[in-house]
Amino acid sequence: MPGTVTIGAPVDLVDGAAGLSGMWQVVLFNDDHNSAWHVVACLRRVFGHNEQLAFKVMMEAHTRGRAIAEVEDKPKAQLHKDQLQSFGLTAAIEAI
Repeated sequence: MPGTVTIGAPVDLVDGAAGLSGMWQVVLFNDDHNSAWHVVACLRRVFGHNEQLAFKVMMEAHTRGRAIAEVEDKPKAQLHKDQLQSFGLTAAIEAI
């Protein structure tokens, strides 16, 4: 479906660009010092993800090295990146 963003799925910028203009993605990176369950708990706390989605994002970061945790406007993305980092996670934001 054009304009729909699914965690882990590539974004179709041709069909979805108009709906994502001005949006930012919060990227979670894999690391060797946080437990999987700590990462899941942080994703649930910061984004309000349910356990299944938080686990999926964590596993994608673990297996691929990075995962898109959320897509949102820049102020929220910056806040959420800072919150993830305050919990010891490695995160960044990227314009879409």
